[in-house]
Amino acid sequence: MKKTLLLSLLAIGFNSFGQGGTTCAAPTVISANGTYSIGDLTMGTYPSETVCFAGNDSATPHARWFRYTPSLSGILTVTSDIAANVAGADTRLSLLTGSCAGPWTCVSSNDDVSGSNYRSAITNVAVTAGTAYYILWDNNWEDDNHSFDLTFTPATCFAPAPADFYLPEYVSTTEANLYWDQASPQPANYDVDWSNDFSTPVEYGTMITAASGALAYSTANIASIPASTNFRYYVRGNCGPSDKSTWAGPFYGYLPVGLPYSNDFESAANNYTDGFAGQFATFNSTGTTTPANYADGGAGVAIYTFNSTTAQSDRRGYFRGMELASGEVVTVSFKTRLYSTATVSPMAFDLTVGDSQSAAGQATIVQSFTNNSDASYVTHTATFTAPTPGIYYFGIHNNSAVGATETFLFLDTITLDTNLSTNDFNSSSANISIYPNPVNDVLNISSPDFELQSITVTDINGRIVKDNKANNTNVEMNVSDLNSGVYFINVKTIDGSVVKKFIKN
Repeated sequence: MKKTLLLSLLAIGFNSFGQGGTTCAAPTVISANGTYSIGDLTMGTYPSETVCFAGNDSATPHARWFRYTPSLSGILTVTSDIAANVAGADTRLSLLTGSCAGPWTCVSSNDDVSGSNYRSAITNVAVTAGTAYYILWDNNWEDDNHSFDLTFTPATCFAPAPADFYLPEYVSTTEANLYWDQASPQPANYDVDWSNDFSTPVEYGTMITAASGALAYSTANIASIPASTNFRYYVRGNCGPSDKSTWAGPFYGYLPVGLPYSNDFESAANNYTDGFAGQFATFNSTGTTTPANYADGGAGVAIYTFNSTTAQSDRRGYFRGMELASGEVVTVSFKTRLYSTATVSPMAFDLTVGDSQSAAGQATIVQSFTNNSDASYVTHTATFTAPTPGIYYFGIHNNSAVGATETFLFLDTITLDTNLSTNDFNSSSANISIYPNPVNDVLNISSPDFELQSITVTDINGRIVKDNKANNTNVEMNVSDLNSGVYFINVKTIDGSVVKKFIKN
C-alpha cells in the first residue's frame, strides 16, 4: 500500500455498465447515473501531458477513459468510495475537459478520500450543459479493476467548492467576516447558516443572506456571537425559492479570547485544534502509533511540523486570536519535542506575533528557540507587551536549517498568562473575586477581607465605561448595557487595588 504516516439516480434507476475505453479517442460514453467498472489497468493510454497530477509513477503508465456530456447544467459526483470495492482499493481520479489533441484542463481530481482511505472521490463539481467531461482512472498505484459511481443532479445554483473558502476575519470577540470564492455561475445570493454549537445540524442554526457580486469572492458578516466562543457555518447558493445548491461545510471559526488561555489539543468539542491554524498538522498519539505516546503526558493529540533535508524550512502555525489591552504583558509558554527514525537534527523556530494568521501578518519575532532533544518535552517561555489595544495572533515559525536527517518537531500544551489576571498590589487584594465570568447581566464583585471603595470598568481601548463608588464587601454591578466583548475592572480597597478581566456576552 502506498502511503504510511509517520507519523437520484435520475430517470432510469440503478445501472451497471462495462469497463472504460483504452484511449482518449475511444472512451466509454456515460449517459446516465450508475455504477461502472474501471477495467484492467494493465492497459490503456495515459496522457502525454501533465494535467491534474505531476505524472504517473508506475513503470508502465496506463489509464482508462470515460466521457460524460450532461444535457443540463448541474452537480456531478464521481467516486470509487463504494461498497463494491474492497477497503484497500487504491485509485486515482482526474476529471478533464479539452480534446485528445490537447491541451487538457483539470476540472477536479482526487487521490485519496482520507489519510487511511485510498479510494478516490470528486464531489459536488459544477458541470455545464453540452461540455464533454473526460473521467480518467490511472494505475499510479494499482492495476486492479475497481468500480465507481457517477451521480449527476440538474441544477442552476451551484455549491461553492469547499477548497475555495478562507480563514475568517475576526473583527472582535463577537463578530467575524467569512470569505469564499464566487460559485460559477454566480447565484443570486448565498445562504449562511451558523451556530456556536458545533452539533447543531445544518438549517437549524442562525440563517443570514450574503450577497453575490462583481468581486471574485463573496463575504458574509456574522455578529452578536457569544463572546470568545467557537462557531460552525455552512454556505449554499440561493438562485430562488425552489433552486438552491447543496450546502458546503461545515467550516469553523474561533473568536479571539481574553487571557489567561490554554490549549492542550485534547478537546474534541473544540475540534482539538481550538483555532490553531496554518501549515502544522495534528497527530493522535497512542501506544501503537509511530512514534508511540508522543503527546505531552503520553497518549493524546499534539501538533507537529518537520524539517527538510534539502532546504531551509519555512513552515508556520498560528494560535487563535488574543484580545489584548495596551501595555498588557503576556507570558507565552509551550512545549516541544523532537522525533526522528535516526539521530535527530536540531530544529530552530521563532515565536512570532502579528495582526493575522498569515506570514505577512507576523511582523514581530518575540523570541527565537532551538530544540535538540528527543528525550522528553522541553518547555519554552517568552514575554510580549502589547503596544496598542487590539487582536493579536501568536505563531510558531519553523525556520530550521537543512537537516542531516528528517526530523519532526511536536508542539503541545500552550498557555498564555497576563499581568492583568493577578493583583497589582499586595496579596490580600488577590482575594477579590468577580463572577460570573463571562457575564450576561449582573457582575458580582466580592472581597472577604476588605470593604470595597471604588469600582472602575474600562473597555479594551482604555475608555472608562462604568465608575462606581462602593462601601461594602459585596457589590452587584449591572453590566447588561455594555456591548459584548472584553473589559477590565479595577477594584480599589483600603489595602490596594486589583485589575481583573471579564467577558460580557
